Amino acid sequence: MSDNYDVIIIGAGSTGMPAGIFAAERGARVLQIEADKRIGGTLYWSSGQMSAAGTRLQEAAGIDDSAEEHYEDAMRICNGTMDPALGRMAIENASDTLDWLTGLGFEPLPGHPVAGSAHEPYRTRRYCWGEKLGVSVLEAMTPPFEQLIADSRIDLRLETRFTRLLQDDSGAVTGVEVETPSGSTERHYGRNVVLASGGYAANLEMWAEITPQFTLTSYCNPYSRGDGIRAAQELGATVSGGDSFLTTVAGFRQDADDPLSGAHLRLNPAIRKPWEFYVNGEGERFVREDHPSIDHIERAVLALPDFTLYVIFDEPMRQNAPVITLETREEMAARFGNHAHFLKADSLAGLAAQIGADPETLEQSTAQFNQAVESRHDPAFGREHMIRPIGTPPFYAIKAVGFTVISPAGIDVDADLRVLREDGSAIPNLYAAGEALGFAKLSGNAFVGGMSLTPAITFGRLLGRDILSWENAGS
Repeated sequence: MSDNYDVIIIGAGSTGMPAGIFAAERGARVLQIEADKRIGGTLYWSSGQMSAAGTRLQEAAGIDDSAEEHYEDAMRICNGTMDPALGRMAIENASDTLDWLTGLGFEPLPGHPVAGSAHEPYRTRRYCWGEKLGVSVLEAMTPPFEQLIADSRIDLRLETRFTRLLQDDSGAVTGVEVETPSGSTERHYGRNVVLASGGYAANLEMWAEITPQFTLTSYCNPYSRGDGIRAAQELGATVSGGDSFLTTVAGFRQDADDPLSGAHLRLNPAIRKPWEFYVNGEGERFVREDHPSIDHIERAVLALPDFTLYVIFDEPMRQNAPVITLETREEMAARFGNHAHFLKADSLAGLAAQIGADPETLEQSTAQFNQAVESRHDPAFGREHMIRPIGTPPFYAIKAVGFTVISPAGIDVDADLRVLREDGSAIPNLYAAGEALGFAKLSGNAFVGGMSLTPAITFGRLLGRDILSWENAGS
């Protein structure tokens, strides 16, 4: 291919792939830059949750729904904090996105759509995902993407890191500079540049700069380094959304000293009903552990120092309760005494010492919990799911932390996804979509089901199909 492209796309994931597919199908000469050795981006980490109203999937299930109802429902869940213009654009085009994916072979799980699961439910069944989660979406988009590469309509460069944007004297973006797998620097020129390069939750320095008020523990794509966000900032682009963050409940650090080593725990009552109880660093219970609203639990954890809580249980619970980690009972047991976040003691006082809590406080919290179990009444928090009291040593605590799979802040754009400067003007020829916009743009200060992945794919489609322009562009 000539080194003079119609469209240059940074990233080959949930936004970059559909943008490349639709632009190439319209006749564009497309250059796709991907830092990883494979396509797919964060789809390997994604739960693959999508939501859309008025889809063929809903029609087949006899569900009456509309984009307006979806928008109102999403605004209810996020407390009115998503970007209204981007939210409407994403939701009004979401059904076309999901219908396109199902046409490519994407298969939702049996019984889908549903109202909700991992987060606050919708009022209507418009929520779905596939058996392989995000990989189900990737597998649907891969054949047309690879065919366009084989037809020399997309020039894909893997293991190539985007380093900066190029401009002419007028300030218009004219291309990109990249670092090749061999370490050399190359420049490529194009009429449109799309930043579809993901977020920054794998970049400690950038997190501290943009989101300093929130402690970072992340489980995310290691290539979520914020390269696109940083490059846009260097051209005067504004970034917002850093104050709209809600931690995910909850996980632990596989390496206690590494914020980027987050791993999941099953603390969502919709997925696993808790047998244990939770305390803060003082040894006090602070939340109803089986609260039907995961949003309620997440906000309680958000208020804790460093989002840190301790999951308390004893030997009979360890032996009989559903396993709380994403591993076998034996694998979890082997962590105690061998991992800084998995604590074990012969007495509650000994456990409190490891937590750093007052022994009397932890003993009182345990006694109150046990009384609630025996009486089937929890006056402090109203918990309902209580299986057995805690009293048989050894006693255990898992140091759990609220973590993230996304980054809240991102590049500001207009209704055509053009990157904006502080004065509100658009940087010519530069566009952004996906997590480069920040999670908060489409979910605000909450988790709105499907409003991360679906908008990412939708905006990629819209860019490639309708928004980007070049000489002799097909309709």
